[in-house]
Amino acid sequence: MLRKWTVLLLVFLLMISMSACQTSAPAEEEQPLIAPEEEEASVEAPEQTKIALILPGHINDAGWNAAAYNGLMEAETLFGLEVAYTESVSLVDQETTIRDYANRGYNLILCHGNEFEDAVAIVAEEFPDTYFAISNSGIRLDNAVGMFVQNEEQGYIAGYALGLLTQANQVGFVGSVEGVAQKKTEAGFLEGVKAANSSAEAIVAYTGSGDDAALGKETALSMFDRGVDAIFQYAQGSGIGVIQAAHEKNVPVVVTSVSQKEIAPDMTVLSVMSNMKVNIVSAVEAYVDGRFNKDLYIVGSFASGLYQVSEINEMMFTEEQLQMLNDTIEALKNGEISF
Repeated sequence: MLRKWTVLLLVFLLMISMSACQTSAPAEEEQPLIAPEEEEASVEAPEQTKIALILPGHINDAGWNAAAYNGLMEAETLFGLEVAYTESVSLVDQETTIRDYANRGYNLILCHGNEFEDAVAIVAEEFPDTYFAISNSGIRLDNAVGMFVQNEEQGYIAGYALGLLTQANQVGFVGSVEGVAQKKTEAGFLEGVKAANSSAEAIVAYTGSGDDAALGKETALSMFDRGVDAIFQYAQGSGIGVIQAAHEKNVPVVVTSVSQKEIAPDMTVLSVMSNMKVNIVSAVEAYVDGRFNKDLYIVGSFASGLYQVSEINEMMFTEEQLQMLNDTIEALKNGEISF
């Protein structure tokens, strides 16, 4: 009997021991998990887009160069870009200036005038990942496009207005440096004069400079001595002198920006503005949106809003002449006059 109780006691003690062993450690699924340390995400901030503008003249010319500069400033505000510009770049310095911006990592380089075509063609090949846009150009490369301008339209409306006004049937055109844009504008001017007055003759002169106001004034005064009694300045900074001469000699003058009217407030016929900031902003927007390629087509005209006529001096025109002028402006806007 004693042996029986001894066996039972040993069994009981063994069961307690086994139970203790089973509960001495938490179940496997309840053991805490130690998570590995999370690695910080390494996301590199995108490099800020850098845009450069290279100009043939000064930004204070109240015309061609000022409009491009205004476009660059507007693009900077709209798209949050890093921008830079260089003024009055001569022919011999074009390639060096363009290459310098490309070497400094500028993504898009805007060259304001078709005179930059040869330099861009050279540098663009060296920097295939840099993009270029040239004003008044039809260039088409893998990384370079032209920003086309219908220059004839600007010349046409200036010539038309002066053709209506001239009493001596002698009107003048003063340009800066002969080039594609200047000659196209001249061609439109000649057509406009004849469309308004078949008896009128146009006298054309170029100063050879885009920023010599004294030379522009001298050129205009020489024309007045030859009998010109109405004039169009298309000479960039040199054109300031043309307007000054018109003011002094009381000769009607067509200008290329509203601000130029302040130089000759009584003799300004109208302002026919080439607001190149429209094309500049369009090129930058295309780059920012990822649409910039050799098939990009940017064109500036009356229809696109690049050209605008303002500050018409209605007192200079008869009612009939004013109607003819306004009808011609509308015809240009509607694409009814082609070149």
